[in-house]
This record gives sequence, C-alpha cells and structure tokens, in this order.
Amino acid sequence: MAEDRIDWSFFSMARYIATADPGGGQTVPRAAWDGFLERLAEVARLAEEAVPAEPADRASAFRGLLQLLYFGMERTLGSADPARPVLSRPWPVHLFDYGAGNPDAVYRTASLSDAVTYRISGTLGNAAFMSLEFFDGATQAGSLLVSDLRPDESGRFEVLLGPAERPGHWLGIVPGTSYLLTREFFSDWADAIPSELRIECLDDPASGWPVLSADRVAKELQALGTWLVETVRVFSGAQGKGIRQFANQWDPHVSRPDSDLPAIYHAYWDLWPGQCLLLEVPVPPGGYWGIQLANSLWNTLDFANRQTSLNRAQAYVGPDSVFRAVISHSDPGIANWLDTLGHRQGAVLMRVQWSAHRDAPARSLAETRDDWMSGWADERPAGTPASELPAPAARVVAASDLDAALPAGTPRVTQAQRRGVLDERLRQVTRLQRS
Repeated sequence: MAEDRIDWSFFSMARYIATADPGGGQTVPRAAWDGFLERLAEVARLAEEAVPAEPADRASAFRGLLQLLYFGMERTLGSADPARPVLSRPWPVHLFDYGAGNPDAVYRTASLSDAVTYRISGTLGNAAFMSLEFFDGATQAGSLLVSDLRPDESGRFEVLLGPAERPGHWLGIVPGTSYLLTREFFSDWADAIPSELRIECLDDPASGWPVLSADRVAKELQALGTWLVETVRVFSGAQGKGIRQFANQWDPHVSRPDSDLPAIYHAYWDLWPGQCLLLEVPVPPGGYWGIQLANSLWNTLDFANRQTSLNRAQAYVGPDSVFRAVISHSDPGIANWLDTLGHRQGAVLMRVQWSAHRDAPARSLAETRDDWMSGWADERPAGTPASELPAPAARVVAASDLDAALPAGTPRVTQAQRRGVLDERLRQVTRLQRS
C-alpha cells in the first residue's frame, strides 16, 4: 500500500482508514475526539484569515466549512467497505460541496481495494461527458471513458477490474488504487438521464465481515480533521495566489489540458459595487463546456436558486463562437449574467472539452494514469509555458458602461423572465440530483 498520508484529496481518507485494525478489545481514546476539535478550530482560523472581511464573503466561508464537514463525513462514515462496495448517492453539489464541484455533474464514489476483483456494470445515460476514475490518494491511477466500457447498442456494459486476469472484459487494477469516482456532465438538465451503475466485489474478503473497531473510529476522526485542514489550506491558498496574480483575469495556465477530462480555465474576481467583469471565451463547436462561480474556499455557489453557472445548453453564444458573460453583484439584465451573490471575491472555473483526447479504447488502466491532480496545487516553475488552448479574455467594466462594451444583439432578460429561469433551475437541479 502507498504512503498513508492524508492530503487535501478526499480519496486519501479512504486509503488511510483502510489501514485500521479490525480487532476488538480496545476503546477509542478521548484524545482522538479532542484532536478532532482542535482541527476544527484550526480550520476556522485558516478560513477567517483567507477571506475578505465583507459580510457575504465571511458568511459564505463559515457556511462552506459546514459543507466541507458534511462532505467529509459522508466520504468517511458513509464509505462502504471495499469488500462490500456501494456507489454513493449523487452528490447534492449545490448544498454540500468540495473543490468547486461541477453544477452540471452527477458524481458518485466508492471505496476500493487493489487486492480483489470488481464487476462494474449498468446502463449508460445521456451525459455529454462521462468518466470512471480510479485514485491512489491524489494520484489518478487510471481512467475509463465511455468507449473503454464497450457498451452495446442499448448502453449496457460490464467491466471487470482486479489484480489477476479473468474471462470477459477485464482490466488490471493499478496497485495502490483505493477509490472510484464517476463523473457525468450534462448540458441539458431537463433531459438529463444519469447512468444506472452497479459495483460488486467478486472475491471473499480476506478480513471477514466489516466490523466497527476503536482503531477505525480513531482513524476516521484523524482523517476527517486532517483532511479539513489540508483542504482549506490548499483551496484558500490557490484562491489567494490567484487574486494576487490574476485578479479579474484568467490564469493563462490551463489545468489538465492533456488528460481525459475536460480542461479547466481558472479566473478570479475582485469586484466592488458598480463594477462588472466581462468574460469572453472561445468555445468549441461540439463537446461539453460549462462555467461556474465559487467562493474563496472553492465552495460552489448556489446554482439551484441563483444563476451562478451556465453551460452550452443554457447560454447564448455569439456568431463568432465566443461565449460572453457578465459577472456582477446586481442583475444587469443580460441573459448570460453570473451572480456573485454579493461576494467581493471568488473563483471562476470553466470546463471545456476541446477533444476526446483518446481515440482508441484503453488496453489497461496503467496506460491511462495521470498525475494532474496530485500536482494541481504545486507552484509552477518560472518560465512554465501557458497552455496552447484558445485563450479567454476578461476585463473590468463599469456597470454604466456595460451596454457599450457588449456587442449588438446581446440577449436581454426582464426581471420576470429571470425569475422564470431561476424557478426552472431549481426544478431541474432537484430532479437531477435525486436520480
């Protein structure tokens, strides 16, 4: 097993908890609980230091800590035993979020072991993009796209993953793998059909039936507390660096441009009342893309009740294939408005699928390994080239000058139309995240 270090990736918690001693006769030390409370206090201090003093930013940060706590608890207490795996329910991203989860996504997770064989099967839905990713801590230990699953004409598929080859569609699991994350990105929320997925362990567990032990509970407390501290440190650090270097601009370095996943552009706003940030982003003629706003701790802003995200099916794109949007504190009456919810500062993430990245199905999980996530928060060496992907643009415009800055034909909306859009968003999000 890889190093049992707990980092900002929640995948590392499962790997650490898997080392728990299942033996009985022990009691949970009070120090484990006290240590967890000390970590909560440290998290609050880090958050308070990282966000602006404005009321909306401060309230959002402490609400975000509650979201992270809930999210981490579900990834620890709700994580099934790798020998009896169960895919989690879809994440309610607009309520409980981590790392600026995608508003267009249905995410599911399951704990795994590299010592047993699994069958993953089901029927595919109609996602614009889908992947199954395997993790060893923050290191991606392989990924599968739809073509790798070899679905039949009805979308049914079955794939076996394990350490020793078996008859059928089998792929060797990468040593150290401890977690599965499924991503499905939908452009049209109203017509979205998530996949029906099932995971089974085909081997008898070496350690017998799952048991609750003192060591496991102590490790859950340690994992959750440490992960919270590292998560807040990493995301608030990324936000602080972004504001210092790229306030009201796009970072020219694109995240994961060569992976199987849609590339991510990052920008950072720092706006006062009366200011707008005008975004101009070239978009591909096909494939998935979507944009969203997040707070200074990278909690996704409420997209069910407010328009803090847009995607290909929801947004207007000009005849020049450029997506233009306005970030501002008050509604400018522009269809492509992104609502800051009063946050003075925040992050912008835009996922764009410029290509399928991989033409041929994977022959093994090992060949699809990608370390983009484990190095995501690292400082880039001086002279690191920017991405070769098309570059977006951003500029601050006074609200009074916005009309003149936008091209003719920019779609407008009335307050009544905006309310109708928001009512429909809530209906669609509720439907999608209950699937």
